[in-house]
Amino acid sequence: MKDLFGKPAFARTRDGRRLHYVTQGEGEPRVVFESGLGATRTEWGMVMPAVAEHAAVLAYDRAGLGRSEPDHMPRDHARMAEDLLDLLDGTGVRRCVLVGHSLGGALVTLFALRYPARVAGLVLVDPSVPPEDVKLPDRPLYRAARLLQPLSDVVEAVQLRAGEVLARFGAAPVASELRKMAEPFPPDMRAEILDELARPATFRATRAETAGQGPSLSALHRLLKTERLPHVPVTVISGALRPASFADLWRALEDCHRRLAGAQPYGRHVVAGRSGHMVPQDEPGLVAEEILRVVREAGA
Repeated sequence: MKDLFGKPAFARTRDGRRLHYVTQGEGEPRVVFESGLGATRTEWGMVMPAVAEHAAVLAYDRAGLGRSEPDHMPRDHARMAEDLLDLLDGTGVRRCVLVGHSLGGALVTLFALRYPARVAGLVLVDPSVPPEDVKLPDRPLYRAARLLQPLSDVVEAVQLRAGEVLARFGAAPVASELRKMAEPFPPDMRAEILDELARPATFRATRAETAGQGPSLSALHRLLKTERLPHVPVTVISGALRPASFADLWRALEDCHRRLAGAQPYGRHVVAGRSGHMVPQDEPGLVAEEILRVVREAGA
């Protein structure tokens, strides 16, 4: 099997499912990438080569995404963290630098809280944060948004279900943000990314991950009140280019990132000035630089 994104292989979870992963480079500690909601190993295609010049890297497809087999259990962060642990065990990675984008950032934070001995460092790239931690002004607009959130979740689930049905006929629309993610890649890589994003299995897996996202972030909020991350290097990167609408929300999210980094003994907050949310594609060099910084600090 050929993979444009690295040397391909499979690891098995404790219940026998196969998780597809790719590797590049050599060295310790290994860098392990965790992608955003509904994204695959391909999300890191512009970051991995730069990091692999100095360290061993591994990126994988979560259950039901890319070339990994589906999971028929609820896909909350705790379940995903178990899969990540099985992946590390199956590939012989005892301790690693974890890099997570968006949902992946929240997921590797949970993993570090649960399995601190396995984590040498963290790089959280515009990570998802618990809504309870977002300090917004008490305005009617934001109060209404909170009240309407359950309806928004239902609409999103319906859209993903419709996308799955359309994908069976080869007519599935790829979300604009994910399509933007593919734009900077060479044509052969872009074609593979868009092909995987338009599969029925991708919509099913994304719907399952979306359903588990809200409860998982609330659980992470409660856990961070009583537990502390391991004393390892931590970098939190925030995307700076946001729509002018809901400016208070974007400032509040960046403030969450700053507070998360500031709470760690070896924490560092970095603002990606030329990036929106898709920092790994907007500024891959900056992400690679911060990863290698954490690798060096972890090694020291």
